[in-house]
Amino acid sequence: MATGNTLCTFMPQDNEPPTSNPATLDTRNLHPVLDFDTTTQEIAIFSGILPQHYAGGGITVYIHYAMSTATTGTCGWDVSFERIGDGSQDIDSDGFASAQTITAVTVPGTSGNVDIVNVAVTDGANMDSIAVGEVFRVRLRRDVANDSAAGDAEFKGLELRET
Repeated sequence: MATGNTLCTFMPQDNEPPTSNPATLDTRNLHPVLDFDTTTQEIAIFSGILPQHYAGGGITVYIHYAMSTATTGTCGWDVSFERIGDGSQDIDSDGFASAQTITAVTVPGTSGNVDIVNVAVTDGANMDSIAVGEVFRVRLRRDVANDSAAGDAEFKGLELRET
């Protein structure tokens, strides 16, 4: 697999909302989005299988989002991985690795314009040691403690690329 190739993509409709503080499914001009609040750290969770062609070099996570109303301030995110592989996780509980922070960046100057931000996650513990062919989950949260944009952040998509 070549560096930079897409491993998985997740859209708003793929969310498996947690029982507390879930991001809210919404639409904007008929585009499905997940609304993430400005003050409560809301959560979206996506499940996938790490493709067989993953070469073990780590993953870069790309978040595509717009702001519902804000045209100033910053928006940040964090992501965590959970390995569900063969005998490695009891699905009656969560076992996410440490959150990887996507540093808050200035939001687009036009509400509704999509911004794309990313964070590189190293293979191993930061990815909860997910192996090829294993089921995993990725948890996305808005980093409300470290961003300053008012109103909802509207999640449009998440892409995992080989680093």
